[in-house]
Amino acid sequence: MVENELITEILKEITPLFKRAKNTVYELRVVDQRYAGQVNFFFEWNQVGHSIISRQILTVPRRRMKDLEGLITILKLKTMVKVTLV
Repeated sequence: MVENELITEILKEITPLFKRAKNTVYELRVVDQRYAGQVNFFFEWNQVGHSIISRQILTVPRRRMKDLEGLITILKLKTMVKVTLV
């Protein structure tokens, strides 16, 4: 998957979930499963004092991604949420 297509798909998936609610923390978590050979993207949010809600956005085979660190840097610039690599 070309990285521009990947970024577009991720943004399309998280846009309806990102509601900008008061006292809510949003995060895009990127999980690199090296031994499984895939990268998973999760969108997480929680209101202060409540539990975290996590929604899987996308799973991409590792061989289709060239530069994971570069992708995360672009996602940090294009989204208004915290992006974390796990």
